[in-house]
Amino acid sequence: LDLTGHCVLTECASNGYAYTPIIAAIAGANVYAVGKDSKFGQFEDNKNFILNLSEQSHAKGKIEFFKDNLPEEKWIDPTVITNSGFLRPFTKAKIEKLNNKAVICLMWETWEFRPEEIDLKSCLNNNVLVIGTNEGFIDANMYGYPGMLCLKLLFEAGFPVVNNTFVLIGEGLTGCLIAKTFFKLGIRFHWFVDSVSTYKKHGPCKHYSELPSILELDHLDAIICADHVSKTPPIGKLGFIKLDQIKKKFPHITWAHLTGPVNVEELTENSITFYPREILPVGYMTFETQELGIEPVIVLNSAGLKVGELCANSRMQGENIDETIKICVDHGIGQDFEGGFSNLTTTK
Repeated sequence: LDLTGHCVLTECASNGYAYTPIIAAIAGANVYAVGKDSKFGQFEDNKNFILNLSEQSHAKGKIEFFKDNLPEEKWIDPTVITNSGFLRPFTKAKIEKLNNKAVICLMWETWEFRPEEIDLKSCLNNNVLVIGTNEGFIDANMYGYPGMLCLKLLFEAGFPVVNNTFVLIGEGLTGCLIAKTFFKLGIRFHWFVDSVSTYKKHGPCKHYSELPSILELDHLDAIICADHVSKTPPIGKLGFIKLDQIKKKFPHITWAHLTGPVNVEELTENSITFYPREILPVGYMTFETQELGIEPVIVLNSAGLKVGELCANSRMQGENIDETIKICVDHGIGQDFEGGFSNLTTTK
């Protein structure tokens, strides 16, 4: 990673995310770190942690800290911008202030994109590139983590896993990676998806419409929700099987939630234990990879910064957006939107 000559705009955050500005500074960038007081920590505490670690690491670049907002005159400077929590949302007003050679790095794969976070139309109109990170890239492979993350969730929820029986609601890449891990480890589970033809090559799975068949099981310990695609709950009043049916057959059932749609009120109404106790909306990870420690966060955010390096260098050398995307994708670490960023017709 070499960000010499670049200005990186990222967040001043806690835990694994505190390392992102440090990594950028070690790589030679001048860094703007924006943060605020939140449930994850106080701005001054996060700032001091980052400063101390940056000094220990003898970072080449300088880190400047800003509480709450980046000053108006600073928005023109960054060439690499991370799609980080304290910077979002990237509104039309923010994007119009950016350098037209800038790149916004999603820091994860493009299929995880949430339209409310970045105004893509404004990015296209202002020549600002938005690009994802290939989490399967050989030198920053994240695909082994979801299975391990699910196991940690189950351990924390009180299950030894061995000799337990689970149902996995697993449409999408996250669910598929968990299923592949479970198959390898010989864990007893039943996998349900929306796109059977897509996932059956990885192991036995059934369509969501077959969920009522779980009532035929002799025993069931937990339902694991790891659906990163569906917008409506496959289980519940509007789904293929109701929660009260499951509770009646399996009175000690637990709902283990990583990501996906579920009606929390229905879980509560049916006295179904769920873990974690706060379930985030569709599109967000309730139980995140950082639960496994800081290393997965550092690996992924370093990869996202590498995407930024490749794209920003290309843009500074005069390449257009399409040429820049091709360079980064051909490298293996970049990931374009389905259909191509330049062809997006979305209004957001």
